[in-house]
Amino acid sequence: MSSSPPQIVVRGQAVLVADPEVADVGVTVRARARDRQVALERCAALQESVTRVLEAAGDAVEEIDTAAVSVSVERRRDGSPGEAVASVTTRLTIGRLDAAGEVVVALGRQDGVDLWGPNWRLRRDSPVFERARLAALEDAVRRARGYARAFGAELAALLSVSDEGLSGSSARFAASAETMGSFGSEELRLDLAPARQEVHGAVEVRFAMSEPDSSTWNTEDFRR
Repeated sequence: MSSSPPQIVVRGQAVLVADPEVADVGVTVRARARDRQVALERCAALQESVTRVLEAAGDAVEEIDTAAVSVSVERRRDGSPGEAVASVTTRLTIGRLDAAGEVVVALGRQDGVDLWGPNWRLRRDSPVFERARLAALEDAVRRARGYARAFGAELAALLSVSDEGLSGSSARFAASAETMGSFGSEELRLDLAPARQEVHGAVEVRFAMSEPDSSTWNTEDFRR
């Protein structure tokens, strides 16, 4: 009965840094009134102003999604009904990063508008993710070969590959902003510094290797 060949199990890792490809921006318009109907009408008017800004941005804005609509009545301290509040939240995906500052400024000039972002990221189908996976695999092969050589052997067969997934983060979180003139001025400019993105790839690989040379570990130095 033949014994199973020795195996090497390694975990390959890779970290790639790349420029972001898109920016996500959230826009919320909010209006108040004594009754719900008027609050909704005011909110709709504010949303139309946002729509005009986005239409003027042209192909710089790739996706526009309505994320939430809310209508509620605030309560005063004594518990009695207060004003009605209506809001609409829209999520934008900006594909031309050089236009992100211009879009943010144009939206920020609108009355009743709250903004968040931009949040920089890679596209979901970005080739950077594939490069990270392959770089992690290459790292695993290098490690396995190194271990095999240390035992006086070589890799004989690939037994399994397990993709441990990808993760990402911003390599630089702060965005610098340079303002010129007052906020209502046509000269206002925001120079945004897109945060570079870190993509982490990891893979576990199992190899069979040739029969090792027992002298590599069966020595006095090794036993110590």
